[in-house]
Amino acid sequence: MNFVIVLSFVAALLALVAAALALVGVRAVRSRAAAVPELQEKVKILEARVADFEKKLTEMTQPPRQAPAKKAPANPWDDFLADYNLLAASLDGPQQGQEACDRFFALRSLKGLICLDPTAKQDDGKPAPKFVEVGQAGKSNFWAWPMGKEDVRYAVVPNPLKGYTKSLHEKSGMKETFASDYAGKDAARIQAKLPAIFTAADGQWTIVQPGIVKLLEE
Repeated sequence: MNFVIVLSFVAALLALVAAALALVGVRAVRSRAAAVPELQEKVKILEARVADFEKKLTEMTQPPRQAPAKKAPANPWDDFLADYNLLAASLDGPQQGQEACDRFFALRSLKGLICLDPTAKQDDGKPAPKFVEVGQAGKSNFWAWPMGKEDVRYAVVPNPLKGYTKSLHEKSGMKETFASDYAGKDAARIQAKLPAIFTAADGQWTIVQPGIVKLLEE
């Protein structure tokens, strides 16, 4: 009887030991399985570092890139010319148009000009049309915009309210100041494609470079 009890105890003990060993094995497998993703993550990090190093190494061995060519600076009159053409296109009737022109004239600190003698010449015979300042925008045929405090030049455009007429073309200095597509037919609206460039040394207004205007059909 005692032998049977001892045998049963030994068998139970062996079963317990076997179960314990099996549990340890399962835990070991689970531990290794859990370690695999962690290892894979470390490999990915290492690969990324290697790729970054190779990229930097390649950049170091390549010749330096040339700096992109700088864009040509904009003309100092670009904004003024754009605003002027917007004004010229928006004029609606003499009264409202004059008010808009007066505001623009004052806001831009413009100088009004007229040409007293388009056929005047210098002592050497070169053309030198004579321009003088007038105080009000409405009395002028030309508007002169100062390019800057340190720039003695002016960008000059026609008075947009006066359009382009035969009298302005032949007697008022318009053809001397601007190239145009005028062909004998007056135009109420104009567009300045390029301002004329003037200087005003000692009050003497001189055309440095003629401008370009386009006559617009109604």
